[in-house]
Amino acid sequence: MKKYLLSLAALTLIAIPQVFAVPLIKGDVAAYRVRELSTGMDWYTSLPQALQEGARTGKLVVWIHMLGKIDGAT
Repeated sequence: MKKYLLSLAALTLIAIPQVFAVPLIKGDVAAYRVRELSTGMDWYTSLPQALQEGARTGKLVVWIHMLGKIDGAT
């Protein structure tokens, strides 16, 4: 019985992550999404400048602060 429960626990640990795994997108799909995002918005490298422009135009400012490398190899 103990061996059966141990086998069942091991199988559960192997099977459950695969059930909930998020599928990866293909490179061309990722490139398209990045292109759409980066051309559809005005980007600023200075937060104060972006806040000033947002105040002038009445638009919201979205601030994204990233740590690590942008290519995903953090």
